[in-house]
Amino acid sequence: MADDAPTRVEFSNIFGQRLIAKRDGRPAEVPVTELDGKYVGVYFSAHWCPPCRAFTPLLRKTYLMLTALGKPFEIVFVSSDQSQQEFDNYYGEMPWMAIPYTETAYRSGLGRRFSVMGIPTLVILSPEGHVVNTNARTAIIRDPEASRFPWEGEEERPAFSLLPIFLMVVAAWLVAQFFFGNR
Repeated sequence: MADDAPTRVEFSNIFGQRLIAKRDGRPAEVPVTELDGKYVGVYFSAHWCPPCRAFTPLLRKTYLMLTALGKPFEIVFVSSDQSQQEFDNYYGEMPWMAIPYTETAYRSGLGRRFSVMGIPTLVILSPEGHVVNTNARTAIIRDPEASRFPWEGEEERPAFSLLPIFLMVVAAWLVAQFFFGNR
């Protein structure tokens, strides 16, 4: 009998072996196994990014509320900052975990893995390491009380499709060729 359950993705394969977490208010290295059994928000952000600076306080409030309620949730900050100092200053405002700034390969690999096209971006992973939501930023903005946590299936749909526009351009070109084409 075949097992239809998706295979578990080890968080160490996504984030590496170590993360930074706040311990007594100070950053300390912790094993990635601290993510086991939790939903994980992968937060792509940077200090120099105004939309990031605007979203981080809302995310912080939601995170603190969920963890105070005992929800199995953690966030991992993936920095796009330009220097260790910028990273340190920005991460100082965050209560969650982070990929060490020196782990450039993991930071850039995560951006590719989740097809991050801009920041801020928040991706939610299940406790099994599978993607639950690639646009959780919008979900949190719409649901700051986290009543729909973990926002599974709440991907924002594109407002329009480019297919009708493409078809109209092709039709206009065909009409132009028919009436004004080479004679």
